[in-house]
Amino acid sequence: MEKAIKHERLLEVTLLLASALTILANAIVAPALPQISNAFSDIKNAEILTKLMLTLPALIIALGAPLVGSLLDKAGRIKVLFVSLIIYLLGGTSGFWLGDLYSILVGRVVLGLGVAGIMTVATTLIGDYFTGAKREYFMGLQGAFIALGGFVFITIAGVLTDIDWRLTFLVYGFSLVVIILVPFALYEPKIHNQKSESTLSENQVIPKVVWLAIISAFIVTVCFYVIPVQIPYFLQSFDGMNGNKIGMALGGLTIAQALASFFYKKVKMKFDYVMIFVLGFIPMAIGFSIIGLSELYWQVIIGILFCGLGVGLMMPNANLWVINLVPVHSRGKYVGGITTATFIGMFISPIIIEPIQSWVGMNESFTILGLCCAIFVLLYFVFSKRITNK
Repeated sequence: MEKAIKHERLLEVTLLLASALTILANAIVAPALPQISNAFSDIKNAEILTKLMLTLPALIIALGAPLVGSLLDKAGRIKVLFVSLIIYLLGGTSGFWLGDLYSILVGRVVLGLGVAGIMTVATTLIGDYFTGAKREYFMGLQGAFIALGGFVFITIAGVLTDIDWRLTFLVYGFSLVVIILVPFALYEPKIHNQKSESTLSENQVIPKVVWLAIISAFIVTVCFYVIPVQIPYFLQSFDGMNGNKIGMALGGLTIAQALASFFYKKVKMKFDYVMIFVLGFIPMAIGFSIIGLSELYWQVIIGILFCGLGVGLMMPNANLWVINLVPVHSRGKYVGGITTATFIGMFISPIIIEPIQSWVGMNESFTILGLCCAIFVLLYFVFSKRITNK
C-alpha cells in the first residue's frame, strides 16, 4: 500500500514537472531579448528576428499539436512524451552552442516540436489518470506548476542574462530531470479498456460548445502573451533597468497565475465554466489598464499581478472543460486542438499588438487591451446566461 502511494506521488510529481516545461517555455528567453538583439545588431531587422524567438516556437506548436494529439491516441502517450522531451532538450539548449541568429531560430523551431508533444501528452494524461474532483484539483495544480515553473525559470534566466545572454538557454536543460523520471514514474493508460467518463459515448456527437472552450483558450493567450513579449521592451524605458528586474517582473505574472490556479478547484465548485471566464477577464482588464497608466516600475508590477490572477483561472478552466466534454478515445485529438489554439494565440499576439503600438504608443496599447478585456467580461456574462454548464 505504501509503495503504491509513493508511486502515485512520483507519477503526480513527474506530470507536474513535465507541465512546468511547457506554456512559458518560449518566454524563458524574454529577459535576454534586448541583449540578443544588441548582439546581432549588424543583422538587418535584428529586433524583429529576435522577437521571433518567442513567437516562432508557438507557431510550430500550433501546427504540430493536432498531429501529436492524433498520434498519441494511436501510438501511445509515454512514447510520444519521451521523444518530445529529448527534442525539447536539444532545441531548447541550442541557443547556447549555436553561433548565429538564424541557426538559433532553427533551434527554436525544434523546441516548438518538443513543447507540442509535452503539453499535449501531459494534459491528456491528467484526463486519463484522474476522474471527478481529483481531476479538477489536479488540473488547477497543473496550472499552478506551469506558472511556478515559469517563475523559477524566467527568474533564473534574468540572472543569467546579466552574466551572458547565451547562458539563458541552459535553463532548458532542466528537462533532463523529467527525461530520467518518465520511465520510472509514468505508465501507459489502457484507454481501449476504459469507458468514457464523459456523458458522451464514442458514437455520440461531441457538443459544439467545445469550440467555445478552444476559442476561449486562444483569446486568453492572445491577451496574456503581450506581457512576456512586450514588457521587456516596455521596461527598458525605466531608469536602472536590467535583466534581473525584467525577470522579476515576469516572475510576478507567474506567481499570481500560480496562486489563482491553485484555488481553481474551489472557484469551480461555485461557478460554471463560462462564468469563470467572466471572473478571469475582470482582473486582466484592471491589470492592463494599470500597466497602460504606469510611470513607475512598481506600478507595472501591480498591473502584471492582476493579469496573472486572470490567466491563472482561465487556462485550467479551458483545459478541464475540453477534457470533460469529449470521450476518452478522442481526448488526445481535442487536447491537441486546444494546444493549437493556445499557441496560435501566442504567435499572433505580437502581430496584433505591434500595429496598435505603432499607432497609439506602447502605454496606450496596454490601455486598449484593458478595454478589450472589459468587453470580453460583458460578452462572456451574456454567454453564461445562455449556455448550460456541461
